[in-house]
Amino acid sequence: MERDKNDLFAYRWGERFFKNPKTLFIVRSVALGVFVYALAYGFVHPKASENHFTTAVFWSFFWPFFMFISLPTLGAYFCSVCPLAFVGKKIIKRKGKAFKMPKVLKNPYISLGVVLGVYWGLFYAFPAVFAEPVAVAFFYTFFTLLAFLFYFLFKDMSYCAHICPISAIRNAFSRISFMWLGSYRSACDTCTTFECAKVCEFGQSPFNFDKNNSMGDCTLCMDCANACAAISYKSKGFGFSLSQPIRRARAVDVWTYLLLFAFMTLTMKLTTNFNHSDFAAWLPWMWISKWLKGVSPHSPLNFEAVLTLLVSVSFTLYVVYMGFKKAEEKLGIDRKTLFTEVGYAYAPLALVSSIGVAITSFFTRYFHNVVNGFIEAFHLPFGFIDPLVSPDAGWLDLFGVFDFIAVAWTLLLLSRRIDLISEGKPYEAKRKAFWWLALLPVSYLLLCFL
Repeated sequence: MERDKNDLFAYRWGERFFKNPKTLFIVRSVALGVFVYALAYGFVHPKASENHFTTAVFWSFFWPFFMFISLPTLGAYFCSVCPLAFVGKKIIKRKGKAFKMPKVLKNPYISLGVVLGVYWGLFYAFPAVFAEPVAVAFFYTFFTLLAFLFYFLFKDMSYCAHICPISAIRNAFSRISFMWLGSYRSACDTCTTFECAKVCEFGQSPFNFDKNNSMGDCTLCMDCANACAAISYKSKGFGFSLSQPIRRARAVDVWTYLLLFAFMTLTMKLTTNFNHSDFAAWLPWMWISKWLKGVSPHSPLNFEAVLTLLVSVSFTLYVVYMGFKKAEEKLGIDRKTLFTEVGYAYAPLALVSSIGVAITSFFTRYFHNVVNGFIEAFHLPFGFIDPLVSPDAGWLDLFGVFDFIAVAWTLLLLSRRIDLISEGKPYEAKRKAFWWLALLPVSYLLLCFL
């Protein structure tokens, strides 16, 4: 079968790196080794003064940098090399009878709630606690044991698909990626065996990905690609699926975009542009924070961060509510349909704007944290290195361009997705609906100038 030029499997290097079982086994084994060692090191060396490795692996590599760089480029490759999924597939293949996961546990909002409440919420509320290696080790050990419990109890990769904190982010943000797992229609039309679907531990049907304009719960494990030669892994352009009709659009994806924008992007922007500004003393949430610190001076709770987060979430929800309410009035389309169909346009606002922060942090924190952590943990014959650049370096401001890219892309997608569901509606109605729905990105753009 002749492959398209934009299919990475058409090239030996692409097939060898992304598809070859031996290569994937090596990468996953290394990831598992680092993961286990980082956990063990955190328990053996519980204090931050003696352990830079555990926090560097989880806070400076796995979560922020790898997640926010790999998702918008390769898609769910992070899940493909995940240590827990690697072990989980071995458990599933060797265990006996298993239960079908209860429907109540398949609610996609569980994963979203876990990543927002258990991860971001705790991280904002108790940053000093999670700066300690032993706390990080306990945190990830809890999720490791929870994952193994689900692997033993339930069929298929139920934990990865429905409970893992990353699953909500993976499904929503993989649409930003320019890489897409699909299949060659000419081969699928005559297929009678459906090998790609049979080998999938997530119950997915890769032959339908292109038709549905959705990869569902795909983690790019590449089992289907090794079972069927008709599977492709193509470069199609950043976020190409966001400008097209989505057959199985989900409200949870839109909520993921909006809430992660509030929890990550907007909260960090308020913290840097407002909380540390000359007029910080005039901000209501800073007044309350100062008062609470006076009332509870020894509390481990970071009042400033929690209140800033509450302001961000409240502002986002109010602006979005007003936007969709007014758009419903202008277009005469029910709010639920508008939210589910048009809401995908907010994807760049949540993720692309965070890329600049991730890259800046790479130069100022992540790189030297990770390098020094490995030097310490593996007793390498090198001295600790300093940050690549100072946080005050002026050229780091260049990465602020990602904020403007995110806003511009969001506005373009809003216009496109409004057109997709409002065919035949008056231009004036669509124009007014657009600007109401553009309140969130435009408001964020104004904050970027302050």
